[in-house]
Amino acid sequence: MTTATTSTAELTAGQGLQRSLRITVPTEAVAEAYGRRLTRLSQSVKVPGFRPGKVPAKVVKERFADQLSAEVARDLVQSQLSLSLKEHNLQVAGQPRVAEEALVASESAPFSFTAEFDVYPTFTPTGFTGLKLERPTAEPDDALVQVALTKLEQQLQTFAPSTAPAKKGDRLTLTGQGYTVKNGTETPFAGGDLQNFPLTLGSGQTIPGFEEGLLGATVGQQVDLQVTFPADYHATELAGQGAVFKLTVNAVEAPEAQPLTDASVKNLGMESLEQLKDILRKSAARDLAQAAEQRLKRQLLDALDAANQFDLPQGLVDAEHSGLWRAQLQELQQKQMPVSALGDIQQAIDSLKPLAARRVKLGLVLAAIAREQKLQVTDAELQAALQAQIKAAGPKGEQVREHFRNPNNREQLAGPILEDKVTTWLYSQATITDVSTPAQELLTELQ
Repeated sequence: MTTATTSTAELTAGQGLQRSLRITVPTEAVAEAYGRRLTRLSQSVKVPGFRPGKVPAKVVKERFADQLSAEVARDLVQSQLSLSLKEHNLQVAGQPRVAEEALVASESAPFSFTAEFDVYPTFTPTGFTGLKLERPTAEPDDALVQVALTKLEQQLQTFAPSTAPAKKGDRLTLTGQGYTVKNGTETPFAGGDLQNFPLTLGSGQTIPGFEEGLLGATVGQQVDLQVTFPADYHATELAGQGAVFKLTVNAVEAPEAQPLTDASVKNLGMESLEQLKDILRKSAARDLAQAAEQRLKRQLLDALDAANQFDLPQGLVDAEHSGLWRAQLQELQQKQMPVSALGDIQQAIDSLKPLAARRVKLGLVLAAIAREQKLQVTDAELQAALQAQIKAAGPKGEQVREHFRNPNNREQLAGPILEDKVTTWLYSQATITDVSTPAQELLTELQ
C-alpha cells in the first residue's frame, strides 16, 4: 500500500495477535531524510579546524558516516512506522520490535525494515452483570485485641543472661560451621559459617531439628547438631542432604516479660492501657475492612477471569512478567536475602507467568467495561491523586511533581483510579451478601 511518502508497507498476520509490517522507503525519501539529518549533525558536531556549525557536509559525511547512517535509519523507522500503523488502523499493544542490526541506511539506496508487534484483542466483555458475591464481615473482638497485645509485649520484652539450660523462648548466640555429610565425609558448605548468630528457640527461624537440638544447651557448651535439610529446601544443592553443625554456645539469654500496664504504656505515649487497647481495636477494624475488600474483589476478578476468554498480547504479558520479577528481586533486597532464597531461579521466574497473564487479561477486561459504560478519570480526580502523591513524598514532593509532568507517567495515576471506578460500578450491578467470618480467619487474607 502506498503512503504519502511513497513508502510501501506489507502487513502479515502471525500466530494469534502477532503482526509484522515490512516497510520499504524509496531512495528519494531516504535521500531527503539523509539531507535533513546531515544538516542537523553539521550544526552540532565539533571538528578541529572548523568553527561550530560551520563543518562542511563532506567532512561530516566522511568522519561521522556510521553515526549518520544509524540516525537516518532511526528517523525513518520512527516516522514511517507511525504512518503505516495509522494507515492500517492498527492498535499496537506494547512496543513494536525492530531488529537493531538491520537499522543501517544508505543515501543512495532504498531502506527496508520489519517491525513485529502485537495488536490488542477485539472482544466484548461478558459475565460482569448479575454476579452473586459474598462480603466477609468480622468484628475486632477482645480475643483479637489480646493477640495484638501479646505480640506487642513480645516485641518489648528484654533478655537477661542465663546460666540455666536453654529452653523454648530463650535467645542463644552461636558460632560455628555447618558441614554436609556424605559417605562419612564432612564438607563445609557456603552459608554455613555462623558468627555470633542470634537464635530464639521456638521461633521456627531454622530448618526442622535445629532449634530442637539446642534445647538444654548451656553457655560455653560445644554442640554437634545432626540435621537433614528438607527435600524442598530453597538451596537445591543442600536439599535432602544430611549435615552437621559444629557449634559453640556463646550466650544463653532468658526473656524477661514486660507486661503492659497503665504505668508501662506511658512509655509508649499512651495515657492508659485501655487507650492502647482502643487503638489496637481500631487498627484491627481497619485491617479487617481491608481484608474483606480484598476477598470481595478477588471474587469479582475470579468471575471476570473465568467468563472472558481471548488471546492475550504476548508483549504485554512479557512486560508484566518482567515487572513482577523485578518486584520480587526488590523485595528480596529489602529483606537482605539472596536470590538463592527462592530456590530454583528458573522455577521462581516461571511461577510468575500465570499471574502476569491474569493481570493483563483483567486489565483489558476492566478497560473494555470502562469504555462500554463510558467511565473515565476526571481531571479533578487525577489532580487529587497527584496531590496525595506529593504529600506522601514529603521533602521529595517537587521531584514527584516533576515526574508526573510527563503524560506517560501520569497514566500511572490514572490506571488505579479507573480500576476503582469500574470496580465500584461492577459492585453496583452485583448482589452482595454479607457473611459473618471469624476475625482471625479473615486476617489471613493480609498475610
